[in-house]
Amino acid sequence: MPAVQDQSTLVERARRVAVRGLREVERVAAGARRRLEHGEPAPTPDGRYGRLWDPPADTDAMALILNTTDVETFETTGRADADRLAAYLPGPGAGPEPGAAPARGVALDLGCGIGRVARYLAPRCATLWAVDASPRMLELARTRMVELPNVRYARCVDTAIPDVADGAVDLAYALLVLQHLEREDAFLLLEELHRVVRPEGTVVVTFPNLLSDTYLGAFLGYVRAGEVANRARARMYTPEEVARVVQAAGFDVEIDAGVEIFAVCRPR
Repeated sequence: MPAVQDQSTLVERARRVAVRGLREVERVAAGARRRLEHGEPAPTPDGRYGRLWDPPADTDAMALILNTTDVETFETTGRADADRLAAYLPGPGAGPEPGAAPARGVALDLGCGIGRVARYLAPRCATLWAVDASPRMLELARTRMVELPNVRYARCVDTAIPDVADGAVDLAYALLVLQHLEREDAFLLLEELHRVVRPEGTVVVTFPNLLSDTYLGAFLGYVRAGEVANRARARMYTPEEVARVVQAAGFDVEIDAGVEIFAVCRPR
C-alpha cells in the first residue's frame, strides 16, 4: 500500500509540474501575440549590444575593458596578450622578438575596445581588423591607433561581422568578450568567426572560468546584487561547456583552463 501512495504522489507532482509548464508556455505565447499585435520597437543601427559600451574617454574605456584606470597596467597586459597571440600568426616575424619582420597574416580582434591588444599585435600583421559593437569604442580606437596604417575598422552588429569576407582571416581572437553576450549570441558569433577564418587558420577565445574561485566569487556577487537584468554582465562558463559549444560551432579545440579558459580553436 505505501508503494501505491508513493506512486500516486509522484504522479500528482508530475501533473502539477506539467500544468505549471503549460501555463508558462501560454504566458510566453500571449506575450508574443501582444508584440505582434502592437509591434516591436524598431531595432537600433547599433544592435542590442552597441550602446552598452559608450565610454566618454579612454580612461572610462579602460575601466570598462579591464577594470582599471592605470595606464601602465592597461598597456602592459595588452602587450603581453599580443605576445601570446602572435605565436598563432603565420609567416616569419610572428613571434615577439624585437625587430622581427611583420608577419604575413591577417588578424581580427573581435571586441577590440580601444585597441588594448590590437595596438601591439598590428605591427606584426599584414592587416588587422579591429571589430567592435560599440561605435564609440571604435572611434576611440581610431584615435589611439592612428599611426598604424594597416588597421581596418569594422562594426559588429549583434552576431554578424558584415564587412569581413569569408575565409579572409588567419587569426581571429576574442579575449573575455563573448562572456558579455547571451550564450546563444555568443555561439552565433563563434560560428561567424568560423566563417571569416581560413580553413588552416586559428581562433582564440577566452572565457571566465566558473570553477575558479575568482569567477565563482564574481558570479555570487552578481547574484547578491541582482544583476540578472544587466545585459552587459559576464556569463561564466566551465571548461567543459566551452569545449562543447566551440566544437558545436565547427572547431577542434585545445583548452587551457586556469582562472580564465583559453581556447585555441581550429576549423574542421
